[in-house]
Amino acid sequence: MTLLAVNGLETTFFTREGEVRAVDGASFTVERGQVLCLVGESGSGKSVAALSILGLVPNPPGRITKGSILWHGEEDLVRASERRLRELRGNRIAMVFQDPMSSLNPYLSVGTQLIEVLELHRGMGRREAEKHAIRALGEVAIPAPESRLRQHPHELSGGMRQRVMIAIALACEPELLIADEPTTALDVTVQAQILDLLDDLRQQRGLGVLFITHDLGVVSRMAERVAVMYAGRIVEEGHVDEVLVRPRHPYAEALRRSTLRLTGERLPKLPELAGLPPSPFARSAGCAFEPRCALRVEACRSVAPEERGLTLFGRSHRVRCHVVLAEKEGG
Repeated sequence: MTLLAVNGLETTFFTREGEVRAVDGASFTVERGQVLCLVGESGSGKSVAALSILGLVPNPPGRITKGSILWHGEEDLVRASERRLRELRGNRIAMVFQDPMSSLNPYLSVGTQLIEVLELHRGMGRREAEKHAIRALGEVAIPAPESRLRQHPHELSGGMRQRVMIAIALACEPELLIADEPTTALDVTVQAQILDLLDDLRQQRGLGVLFITHDLGVVSRMAERVAVMYAGRIVEEGHVDEVLVRPRHPYAEALRRSTLRLTGERLPKLPELAGLPPSPFARSAGCAFEPRCALRVEACRSVAPEERGLTLFGRSHRVRCHVVLAEKEGG
């Protein structure tokens, strides 16, 4: 069942220096019980896409200028009222942000922040909400949840704060969870615990998850499908096995090759991707990746590549490129 279908989404920021199209015609879907990873380097538009779904793009200077965001295939969130978005946010669609210290209110206790969500969205009384909050903290493996309710964010470790954020996000049993690089600031051990926790909760509740990251190790661990984003555009989308093992787009291939592999005593030298991402104020008429691409052809400079639909091992796959790598390899 499709929970979310993003179609041709464009989100533009209108600044004194000019217009910045942070999301440029992005399309993807999230199914119930499925993890879709949105991957790309910093500045590629991943977080803006997530904020667009929730209606949280600051206006001014930004707004959605084109496309649709269909909830359950019917309701277009682009055209939804602020009141309706407030009903959905934190209730049916929840989000976990990258830095819990800046997302949690430092002046309020953990319990106050959790209980407030339950009172607002579920109409619970104080005592009922407190019992539910204790259970929610226990579900994310926080020890002694009753005492944690009285603590403030600064009294908790980074991993514990992130667990609190997950508990708040899942307290109202949403259908869709958007996780915006939720483990980036954590050490490797805690990161693994948080990823295992999210995966367990997904399986138990049938959650649809949009997981935003730049870490391909996280992608291989969490995703069923992957959408690779560059300069606001989805350049490749498909099953995780195909995108990570045999990517078709040169940028996706560059990401794959940049992943560190411990294959012997000496660390391999990572390949370098020449050049820089394009200026957000100077959009190319052709492919945004063209200046950095070793496989570029004449059309790449002047003609924006159309999306190609492929079927790989019975699964749908999409790539936006004039030179599809599989064809260069004779596949």
